[in-house]
Amino acid sequence: MQPSKEREAADGDPLEDVDDLLDDDLAGGESSSVAPESDVGGASSTTASDDGGRVGVDGDWFSLKAFAAAVLAVGVGVFLGGLLPLIGGTVGPAAGVLLGAFLAGVVFSARRYAETGVAGAAAGAGTAVLNLLSVGFLPVGLDYVGEWGLPLLAVGGGLGLGLALVGHYFGRDLRAGITDELPG
Repeated sequence: MQPSKEREAADGDPLEDVDDLLDDDLAGGESSSVAPESDVGGASSTTASDDGGRVGVDGDWFSLKAFAAAVLAVGVGVFLGGLLPLIGGTVGPAAGVLLGAFLAGVVFSARRYAETGVAGAAAGAGTAVLNLLSVGFLPVGLDYVGEWGLPLLAVGGGLGLGLALVGHYFGRDLRAGITDELPG
């Protein structure tokens, strides 16, 4: 820490309180189990909490368990959407991403937009490239992928991301409507 920062921290820096509030907000509104420790310079520092982290198996920002569930829900939705007769080509998997993300929003008790969005983007990008490979026979499809692969990955991924976020939002909205008490 710089000497000027040490003096400010020893004088009761008001920004330290803001940092503590932001850390509490980012941790989900719960006060963390951190205890201040004083060091030689008179400044206080905090230790990292043992809450499992923000990214990981049960993370606050990105949970691998929720991601696996979102991938499963979106994957099943894409598969079932591709089986729809007459509209199965491109619209079916897109509807499957929307439906899978919607169901994930209904099932998850916490907001899991990051996990569902990444799963939807991956499904959209994969579907776009696989649909391009099915053009003609394999050498022609590979030629098209070499020429148009990256733009299609971007468009398919962006479409999948958008559909997944919208689906997850409406699923969470339905869950909130079902779980709220009726007035009166």
